[in-house]
Amino acid sequence: MTTRKQINDRIEAYAKAVRDRSPKAVSELFAERFDHIVHGVGTDTNNPWNTKRETDREGITKIYEDFFSNVADMAVEYANRTIDVECNSAAMVVRVKSGSISMENALHIKWNEEGKIIFFYNWYGQSPG
Repeated sequence: MTTRKQINDRIEAYAKAVRDRSPKAVSELFAERFDHIVHGVGTDTNNPWNTKRETDREGITKIYEDFFSNVADMAVEYANRTIDVECNSAAMVVRVKSGSISMENALHIKWNEEGKIIFFYNWYGQSPG
């Protein structure tokens, strides 16, 4: 059975890939097929915080390339983690600050037995105050 430490390590691997701004490293954390849904703040394709969905690594690489090219340096924190070892999943609050933008997101991730992401659901929201 997966342990809490393994799930925390997987979250940290994703956090490192994001902090390193590496679309390739992010995409390698996903299984061959998966469900990646971002419930964003609109559908404007020029807004990096928009709604998007992807199911393959090529697409996820493109999403993160676009995001990193449109979002300047950012500070990101993966907090308030709720870990479910039996279901190999975790939910957390993601706090992102980039310039004058301050987001507070709800993120749920589920991994397969090989430790690859198979479900990634993220709800963007602006931080209160």
